[in-house]
Amino acid sequence: MEPTNLAKISDVRILSRMARSIADEIRNPLTGIAGTVSLLKESLGEKSSLDKLRIIDECIVRIDSFIEDLYLLSRPVKPCFIQVDLGLFVEQVTEYFLKNSGREYQVLLEDTNLSVSADIVLLQQAITNILKNAVDATGKNGMITISIGKEISTEANREVASIKIQDNGKGINARTLERLFTPFYSTKHQGRGLGLVIALNYINIHNGDIKIESKKSQGTVVSIELPLDE
Repeated sequence: MEPTNLAKISDVRILSRMARSIADEIRNPLTGIAGTVSLLKESLGEKSSLDKLRIIDECIVRIDSFIEDLYLLSRPVKPCFIQVDLGLFVEQVTEYFLKNSGREYQVLLEDTNLSVSADIVLLQQAITNILKNAVDATGKNGMITISIGKEISTEANREVASIKIQDNGKGINARTLERLFTPFYSTKHQGRGLGLVIALNYINIHNGDIKIESKKSQGTVVSIELPLDE
C-alpha cells in the first residue's frame, strides 16, 4: 500500500470558532426538547407512545454526541506535557477501549524503551478515535493490530516514535482517502466526520503527524508519529 499524505486543516482557529457557534445553536434548543420528552414519558402510559419517545431519545443522544465532538474541536487547548512510556500507555488505552469491542486484537511492542513528551488526555483521545474507526471498519471476527516502535520519518528526516493501528477491514478507496481529514466528511451512515480531525489536531499539538495507508478490500493502517524525547 502506498502511503498517502492527506490534506491538513489550514486554519484550525476559524474552524474552532465555527464549531463552537454551531454547538451552542444546537445544544440550547436540544436541552429543551430533552426536558419535554422526559416530562411526556412521565405523563404518557401507552406503550406505543413510549416507544416513539424512546426513538426521539435515541436521536437526542446522537445529536448530543455530535455536539460534544464540536466542543472538543472548539475548546481552547492548553496541553500539559509529561514524560510518558509510550508502549505501556498505548497498551493501557488499547486494553480499556477494545476489551469489550468484540474484536480480536494484539499489541506488538517492537521497542521496550520509548519515551515521549505527551499530554495524556489529548493523546488518549487521539488514539481512541482511531481505534473506534478500526472497530467500525471490521466485522465481529475482525482483527486489529497495534504496533509501537521507531521509524524514520520521511518528512521530518529524523527518527520518531510510531504507533501503527492496522485493521483487516474493507479498506478505503483512493478518492475517499484524500478526504478523510475533511471536517464533517464521513462514509459512515451515522458518522460525524470529526473523529480524525480531532485526532490530527491533538497529534499536531504534540508536533506529530498522522498518515493513512489503505486499499479497497485490503484493510487500513493508520500511523501516528511522535517526536522522541531527547
